Amino acid sequence: VQENDLAVSGALTEPRGDRKKRAIDWPDPFLSLKVVEKKPDGIVVRGAKINISGAFVSHELVVLPQSAKKKDEADYALAFAIPADAEGLTYICQYSPYSAEREMAEDIFELGNPLFGQRETAMVVFDNVFVPWDRVFHCGETDYSTKLVERFAKTHRMTCGGTCKVGFMNLIIGACKLLQEYKGLEKAQHINDELTEMVVLRETGRACGLSSANLGKEEPEGSGVFLPDELMGNVAKLNVCDAFWRVMALAGDIGGGLIVTLPSLKELKNPETKKYVEEFLGFGSDVPTEYIMKVTKLLQNWTAGQHGVGTWHGAGPVMAQKIMIQRMTDYEHEKNLVKEALGILEKKGG
Repeated sequence: VQENDLAVSGALTEPRGDRKKRAIDWPDPFLSLKVVEKKPDGIVVRGAKINISGAFVSHELVVLPQSAKKKDEADYALAFAIPADAEGLTYICQYSPYSAEREMAEDIFELGNPLFGQRETAMVVFDNVFVPWDRVFHCGETDYSTKLVERFAKTHRMTCGGTCKVGFMNLIIGACKLLQEYKGLEKAQHINDELTEMVVLRETGRACGLSSANLGKEEPEGSGVFLPDELMGNVAKLNVCDAFWRVMALAGDIGGGLIVTLPSLKELKNPETKKYVEEFLGFGSDVPTEYIMKVTKLLQNWTAGQHGVGTWHGAGPVMAQKIMIQRMTDYEHEKNLVKEALGILEKKGG
């Protein structure tokens, strides 16, 4: 992957059936990806993965189980890599207001995030897809499913909470600072306070990511593969769930109602409206109105669209991180600190 600079998309999330039941009890057994045939040269799988980021623009899909599997769920214990254009794969892409806007745009710079676009995901349908054995990493070995999912999750949560959303926040903070300057509000203390809070939230996320990486270990020992610290990886993602919503809210306050009431940039090319837009949305600034509108449009993209929910659920929703943190924390160290400080004896009557 590294030598050939391949783009890889991880595929975990599945539709699933009635959550009160296990996969083997669902009327439709393919609501979780399942082996339908094992051949001498490979396996055939059927089912779907949903909410998969960047799937159809990747070179390879790396498929992993969504959750731990029990012995009788061996047909669902799957991990493999497959070219994104393999026979039997169908991509059904997301469609949102941003998608409609992009279709109508005559110029990509009318869009809020023109160079990088929106969060693009797809449902990936596996219709009897053949996977050669040399590309199968996990097939039926249910004892290892949990560890496989956990190792992926802590890595994804470290990068989601400690790098991905930190980069997003960089853009939001930069846009807010530009609007502050464009509108002559550099001395507005409430805006400076909000910008400071945004920076603190961003740096807290960065610190969690760095901590997770620096505390990481070689797994398994001697493999040459280093993975992040599991506790801090989960803390990084849990922290950013609320932090990103807060940054979005602060940006909404700084940017004002214009974030969601902004006219189209096409109005700057409309001879009937251009002079009005330039006058009344220029705010008396020396900066071209076009710049003010583009920065505001960028904030619309980040604060009034898909990114809040995407941040909350990407790499697992809040409860997933809380469950992992609860499992990893036994509180013995903390309890012993208090006992030592208070001279509490273990045995009654001692």
